[in-house]
Parts: sequence; structure tokens; C-alpha cells
Amino acid sequence: MLLLDTMMGKKVERAPSVPKIWIDLAARLLDRDFSVFFDNPSFAMQTIIEAAIDCACDGARVFLFPIRDVIKEKDAWYHYRNGKKLGKIDIDGGWATIFDEAGDIDFSDPMTMIPYHFFKSHAKIIKDISMIKRIEIPALQTFHKLYGEQVDRSIEIAEDKICLIGDCNSGTLAFCIAMLGMEEALVCLYTEPEFIRALMQKGIELCVTQAKFMLDKGIRVLRYNDSAANMTVISPDTWRAFIKPLIREFCTEVHAYCPDAKIYCHICGDIRPIVGDLVETGLDCIAPLDPLGNFSVGDIRTLVGNEFMLMGGVNTLSFINQSPENIIAEAERCIREGFTGGHYAVGSGCVVPRTASRESLLAVAKASNNMRIAINNN
Repeated sequence: MLLLDTMMGKKVERAPSVPKIWIDLAARLLDRDFSVFFDNPSFAMQTIIEAAIDCACDGARVFLFPIRDVIKEKDAWYHYRNGKKLGKIDIDGGWATIFDEAGDIDFSDPMTMIPYHFFKSHAKIIKDISMIKRIEIPALQTFHKLYGEQVDRSIEIAEDKICLIGDCNSGTLAFCIAMLGMEEALVCLYTEPEFIRALMQKGIELCVTQAKFMLDKGIRVLRYNDSAANMTVISPDTWRAFIKPLIREFCTEVHAYCPDAKIYCHICGDIRPIVGDLVETGLDCIAPLDPLGNFSVGDIRTLVGNEFMLMGGVNTLSFINQSPENIIAEAERCIREGFTGGHYAVGSGCVVPRTASRESLLAVAKASNNMRIAINNN
């Protein structure tokens, strides 16, 4: 498959097309009722993969969706457990349950811990070191037991049509934000650094286990997400002190488990001051090269050299604000700047908005095909 070959450093004839499709966009593109996804996670992943294939993508991310008992009330959906209403589903965000009572979130339960980012609260969930110690990291066999069939179904649907990207979640700043809230997590970086380090260490343990599960299933391209840990939010020094050592730990453990594993890190916003550091962690690729961080694919290519893999670069707002012709031109420019003998995949600078058209997504694939001749002539 083209994306896997590109990540492996093989010579390829065009840049893979990898716009990031989330479940809401996928459901709309295929005209499916997303409410059935809550108790049928495999169908949710099937929809994402089939939408990506329909839009001529070369890669689709594999997520581990929880099963939830959800009831619609007026125009909103609410998560219930044993007859108790736990909270509203954030349909306009990441589809997490926003718990009314933080104490109802049990992170000793693997059914909660594995897909933790689907369970949030406006209140601080983890309050002290003792609570961190009570967080249970599910064993590898638990991942297989709970999610093995779900991922097997994804592999069956993908066949050889598209490369699957195993999501490993986040163990660093995004993990802390999920547990503490954005403001509290950022404050604690400065006021309670050892508390934050302990929490991040738990997060990394979870990510490593999830990566091993994906690798056991035969998926070789992995995504580590810490979209919030960019220089628009924190300083380079803070990133180097807290996050760099843990991403290095993650890459080291995962590569030791499977040397063929190819890991990319998803960080939105401005990453220019830490690009060299990202390479030093042992990552195989940097994404999504968000132009809203005020840089171009060419800027990052200059910083990392011609041999390092890059992915992304097309402005996410272009998918709803620009014509397909303009998106083709933008994607072609990204390919010219990023493709150096095969070390680049063109894609969206973050998740594609849910109102984007099929034509806007196909435009990225068309740009990839348009540039095929120019690439081969080089």
C-alpha cells in the first residue's frame, strides 16, 4: 500500500493522500445515521474507512470507540448507565460524554480507561497523586479481549484498498487536559510539575500498550496524538522539559517491540521551535503541518532535511472555504515543497470539518495524481 511504502522509505510514484476524516464527516458523506454508532463501534469505524476509500484516500485512522447506552432527548444525546443519566454527549466536539459528576468516571475500569478521551467532565477528574496511582493501565490481553474484533473488522473492510493507521491516543499534555481540563493542566505544569509528570507517565504506559495492540493486529503505521502541545499553547522549554522525554520513551519502547513500526506525531499549531527535538525523539514522521501555525510544508522540510517523513499541510479551512480547484492548487504546492523522493504524504492540517464536500476531499487525491508526472520526471 502506498502510504505504508512511503513510510517505509520505499520509492513511490506519487505522494499518498491522507486527509483526516472523523466520524461526523464520514457519516454525512455516506448519508448514515450516526446515532447507531454509540452501541455499534465497529460500524462507526467501518463508516470512517469506507468514507476514506470513497474519497480516494490512501490512509484512514483506526480508533477504539466505546459502547455506550445513549438516549436521545429533544435534540441532544445523553449517556446512561444502569438507568442513571451520566451526562450529555458532546456531538459538536470529540463525541465525549461530559459527565455531570466527575466521580462517576471510573478509571480503574478498562472499559473507561482504554477510550478515556470519550469520558470527560467540566470538573477536575484527577485531584492528587493518590488518584493517579489508582489509575489502572489495562493489560495487553485486555485490549485484545475488548477491541480485537472491532479492529479485525476494520482490517477486513480495508482489505488492500487503504492503509490503516493505528491510533495510540495521547499520554502527555492532551492526556492531562482530558483528566484536568485545559486551564488546570496548563497551570499545573508550573505549580505542580511532579504531579503532571506522574500523570503523563501513566498516559505513556497506556499509549505504549495500545500501540502494541495495534502492532499485534498487523497495523504498522501508528499515530501518537498530542495536538495541544504546540508552541501556540506552551513554550519550547516547557515542551522539552515535560513532553520530549516521554515521546522518546514511547518511540523507544514501540520500536523495540516492533522495529518495522512507523510512528507519526500529530501536533497542531506552531511546531517550528521544536522540529529538531521531534526528530530526536525517534519519531518516523511529523504531522499534520498545520498552516494555521503560520508556517508552510517547505519551512518544515528545510528544517528536517530531505530524508525525514512529513505528512499534512493543507489548510483545514480550505475544505469549506475554497473551491476544489483551489484545494488542488494548494495541495500541489504542498507536494512540491514536501515530496523529496517519497518522504511526504499530503493531507489536511488537522481534522477535516464535518461540512466539507466529497469533492473537496477528492481534490487532494487529484492533486496527488496530477503531481505524479512531475515526481516521476524528477
